[in-house]
Amino acid sequence: MPETLVSPAIESIARAKSAVISSRDLLLSTFSYVPDDKLHWSPSPSARTPLQIAAHCGGANATFATLLRGEPWPLASTAAEAVAQIYERDAATDISRDNAAKLIEDSSAALIAALENATPATLETMIWTAFGEFPYDFAMTFPAGHMAGHARQIDYLQTIWGDREDHN
Repeated sequence: MPETLVSPAIESIARAKSAVISSRDLLLSTFSYVPDDKLHWSPSPSARTPLQIAAHCGGANATFATLLRGEPWPLASTAAEAVAQIYERDAATDISRDNAAKLIEDSSAALIAALENATPATLETMIWTAFGEFPYDFAMTFPAGHMAGHARQIDYLQTIWGDREDHN
């Protein structure tokens, strides 16, 4: 039986999808260990709560999916405006644990769907954001790293309130 060759672009897309799934699972697992009485806890007024971190990831994933589908950047036109808009949105988030987890799951599914529609030609395009312009093949790695980074933030918050157990 002849060996099927897979292009490097198709392999890159498959790796990006796999990384989204792994990071989603890490984030949801870490978030599941936050006690109910700590969901709205923050070490300072300027820091996000675990619930805000989870909701932020869901919202960010939705934005990443928009970009990966080839749609325009939906936020402000400068980095400073975008950061302010993101923090304002996150601070206003009033969502339950279950809804935050569903938002992460649904937005991750949207990311996977966007990546499934990517082609080798898509990987050669550029994506514009208020934070700069990025090659698609680089930008498709952002969501997984973003979720994993925020999962680590929740891990750190857990150590502050005394939970030093490795839940992953």
